Amino acid sequence: MTTVPGTPVRALLRSFLPRSLMGRVFGLFTLTMLIFLGTGLGMFYRYQFIQHIEETQDNALTLVEVAAQTIEDSAVIGDYDTVQRTLNKMLLQSPFKSAEFLDVSGGVIRLRAPQVTQGLAPQWLTGLIAAKLYDVNRVANVGGKDYGVVRLSFDERKLAAQMWVLLVETALVTGIVFALSLVVMRTLLRRWLDNLGGLRSYEHDVAAGVVTAEAALNDDAPIEIQEAIQAVNRSAASMRVQFGQRIDSLMNSLMQHKSAMDQAAIVCELDAEGRVVEVNELFVANSGFARAEVVGRPLAEVGQAAGIDAWRPSRQVWNGEVVVAGRNGVRQWHRTVVPMFDAAGVVERYICIDIDISERKEFERAIVENAARQTLIAEFGRKALGADGIEDLFADAADVAMRGLGASCAATFEAGGANEQYHVTLRAGAGHLTAAQGFRLAFPGGPLQPQPQETPLRPWLAPLADLHGLHSGVDACIICADNPIGFIGAYSDGARRFGADDLNFLRTIANILATAVERHDAKNRLTYLAQYDALTDLPNRRHLALSLEQAIGEAGRQGHRAGVMFIDLDRFKNVNDMLGHGVGDQLLVLAAKRLRACARDGALVARLGGDEFALVLPRLAGNDAAAALAGSVIEALAQPFYLQGQQLFVSASVGIASFPEDGADAELLLKSADTAMYEAKNNGRNNYQFYAAAMHEGAARRLQLEAQLRQALERREFLLHYQPKLDLASGSVSGFEALLRWQHPQRGLVPPLEFIAILEDTGLITAVGEWVIGEVCRQLKEWEAQGLPLPRVAINLSARQLEQDDLAGTIERIVHAAGVAPALLEFELTESMLMSNPEAAVEILERIKALGMRLSVDDFGTGYSSLAYLKRFPLDALKIDRTFVRDLPHDSDDAAITMAVIRLAHSLNLKVVAEGVEDIAQLRELEKYNCNEIQGYYFSRPLPAAACTALLLGEQPLAA
Repeated sequence: MTTVPGTPVRALLRSFLPRSLMGRVFGLFTLTMLIFLGTGLGMFYRYQFIQHIEETQDNALTLVEVAAQTIEDSAVIGDYDTVQRTLNKMLLQSPFKSAEFLDVSGGVIRLRAPQVTQGLAPQWLTGLIAAKLYDVNRVANVGGKDYGVVRLSFDERKLAAQMWVLLVETALVTGIVFALSLVVMRTLLRRWLDNLGGLRSYEHDVAAGVVTAEAALNDDAPIEIQEAIQAVNRSAASMRVQFGQRIDSLMNSLMQHKSAMDQAAIVCELDAEGRVVEVNELFVANSGFARAEVVGRPLAEVGQAAGIDAWRPSRQVWNGEVVVAGRNGVRQWHRTVVPMFDAAGVVERYICIDIDISERKEFERAIVENAARQTLIAEFGRKALGADGIEDLFADAADVAMRGLGASCAATFEAGGANEQYHVTLRAGAGHLTAAQGFRLAFPGGPLQPQPQETPLRPWLAPLADLHGLHSGVDACIICADNPIGFIGAYSDGARRFGADDLNFLRTIANILATAVERHDAKNRLTYLAQYDALTDLPNRRHLALSLEQAIGEAGRQGHRAGVMFIDLDRFKNVNDMLGHGVGDQLLVLAAKRLRACARDGALVARLGGDEFALVLPRLAGNDAAAALAGSVIEALAQPFYLQGQQLFVSASVGIASFPEDGADAELLLKSADTAMYEAKNNGRNNYQFYAAAMHEGAARRLQLEAQLRQALERREFLLHYQPKLDLASGSVSGFEALLRWQHPQRGLVPPLEFIAILEDTGLITAVGEWVIGEVCRQLKEWEAQGLPLPRVAINLSARQLEQDDLAGTIERIVHAAGVAPALLEFELTESMLMSNPEAAVEILERIKALGMRLSVDDFGTGYSSLAYLKRFPLDALKIDRTFVRDLPHDSDDAAITMAVIRLAHSLNLKVVAEGVEDIAQLRELEKYNCNEIQGYYFSRPLPAAACTALLLGEQPLAA
């Protein structure tokens, strides 16, 4: 260790200083803490002083409160001298500058404290104190009465002066302590850091190349610094040993980096003039040049700069993109040329590093191209969405295809033909195919099919290709509803290979065009459906109204007549119910064709809905011509329809109305024809009727009856009459038939013929029928309660009831709720009802029969006259229609038919009831034929329930 001589003072200081760095840092830390402690004490004192100001404010409030009590007592008795003395005392030795007492009468007692003349504080401190203090006010109040206000105002200058003195003193003390601390800290740090000077000398020696240099040690240096300098000396010695090893390792690493560079990048070395000196293997492989072809050539000749100035020898690093055209084709490189300097700072050579970016550039080009195509697609899509027509879209599609694919030309084609005679027609072209519009090409095989991707050009396009010099192309089918309607193609004058992206772009254009075509077709279809019936393709009600208005307007202007026929198919509902709606629709289609065949002289056939049709007659020569046309319509529709291997027969009811006699506008004229049609139905169907004013009255009356019938059930206007049946063997009443009657509130009893049909047409018969069954059950219970012999009661079922859901379940529910024996009920049905849907009828009747009720056929012989159903249906009786009984015994044919029916029924174990017996001769004839029961006016008319009760009691004699 080297000893540095010094003065006795420095020796003395060294004896008191800690030898360790830890001790000296601790001493410095202690001194620093004392400085911070002094500062903290000053801040704490300042805080306490501010608290003192706040306490001064609080004390002032307490003082004024105490003084106010004296002032209040003095103010009550009017002793204002005492008030003044009290205020004066408050100003003594206080921080107030004034004290006031404001009397309620307006008098003021004001006292001021002496002015402060020494130790004035700065104005900013005075302002700060004034902002924090507020005057003290106290209301003098005795017994709830105010006598005045005591007001004290602080002297902020006095308080500021006191605070300023304290602030100055604190600042002086703190400044002295801080200054001493800085002196001590600077002295010690400077002393300690001087011991590190040896390291600086060591640094200069090393920089000068002194390999054996060591750092000097001072005897007064801290132990830690001495140990650190010794460690540096040891490290230097170790580094000298490892230096040679690191040089060898670095050279080896440089060789490895060069090898890696050769594998990862295209590298060549240039001389100072920029000529190629050496290239690596990757350069040769990627560029396609042989090594001998590039060595010695300027670098500028090996790759043309793309978009920037070519590289020239300089001291700067150069970056840019170059295009290299070699045997491997055109490649794009990113080039970096780095200058290499010698010891004198002169460029001695260059290293050129290239990275092949051809694939990246191709990808970028594809992205830009795809973005441009997507823009074209979006624009074409918007145009297709907003276009009203589609003619221009085919030309736009061809133009978009040509621009998007960069093709020489493009075109859209429309496919057509059938029966192996298929063809396409060029609908719109772009480029030099614009003038080829209308060019037609035939192609063999089936309908147009999508082109396989690998097919360059459709063979049958050869005539068009030869004419316009097309060598390659790609196309995509335009498919609407899975049906190719044409295709769009893009073509090139030269050899070009269209890729998958090109085909996808073209397919997108084709799909947009197909969507536009479908949208256009749908719009046309909606327009058509708004005017025409979808099933029959006839004009609908809306179209009819427009045509009829037009015909009426023309007839009014030219002074001739116009007319309209309202046609309704009779019993069409039976076809739907028996054979289903599919067959019904086919029947309507055939009926529409027959009506078209009947129409002539500009007549318009329309379907109004359901089975209703209409004919508009723009020029009506007269009623005879209309009658002839109506007759031909009725005859045409009366011919058999052949559907599903069977014959179907329907008829038609026709109503005729003419302008101007029967209506001045389309709505009124059609309504008149409708009224006439209903008149034709009321007259037996299968005929035509001209409108007459009286028909309107009848139609109005029917509507009125319909409205009244809808409320009749709720108003309890229906009642039952019962017609007795006579057992010919015993001569006693064998039962009754329940007959519906309507007790109208104004008209009295309405004949059944006037309202039964309306109940059937409106569907009200279902609810009324259930009421009839319930009323019969109620009457039977009433007779049972009276102890009368209970007769069997027959109830007529309508066709509508037979169609309702779960008819048997409804009957069972009503009968069970009434508590009536099922055997007392008998249900009558007609032949036509049974044969309208035999399979369903068998199922329903078997369920009713299983409940224990009887079944009979009413009006036998007037329907289908089929005997097969007699063994299919679970029947108990037949009722011979009155038409066969009426002429007995004089008509031999009726007698033979009646006798045959009775014998047939008996052979099938069925009872026979004869209807319409009106005299003794008919009765005797039926007895002779062994008829079981009779019913008719000869025996009894239909009776109210009370008369039936008398008949059952024996109080009313039999008519026979």
